[in-house]
Amino acid sequence: MRFRWRGFPDRRDGPGTVQLDPAAARLMRLVTLLELVDRAVVLQREADEVIVACGLPGETPGSVARRGRQVAAEYARIQGWVQDLCEGDEPGSLPRRIAELLCYHTEMLDLSLKLAFPRYRSSKLERRRRTLTGLGEPARILRESQAALRWWIEELDVRP
Repeated sequence: MRFRWRGFPDRRDGPGTVQLDPAAARLMRLVTLLELVDRAVVLQREADEVIVACGLPGETPGSVARRGRQVAAEYARIQGWVQDLCEGDEPGSLPRRIAELLCYHTEMLDLSLKLAFPRYRSSKLERRRRTLTGLGEPARILRESQAALRWWIEELDVRP
């Protein structure tokens, strides 16, 4: 990968070019991904609280909607950054899997809020709303992916 950079010549490649180490760039990308996953995992507790509150019987307080939108917006930002970071990764790779899990988190929050604050109420939607219990299994999988990513980074960082 080469970038043209004014004023910082690299003598090996002529004036105005800088060489980037692909291994260092890959490691930096994975470390950035880990920081985003760390933030997403911290948000899981708040997301679970919002989803559970959306599934409780009776009217859902407006404060749940406000907090839920804040958490969902944060997940959407994280999801967008992660998707940008793993744009070139193969389908099924760990970074892509993390992006899919974050998409689930975002959509689950959005769906919970839509069920708690519907435009039109129906008994079918109310039954669905009452089944909301949290993020579920994908939350655990994201935490396992976080550990796997951390291990992967440590392995890359130790190699010469």
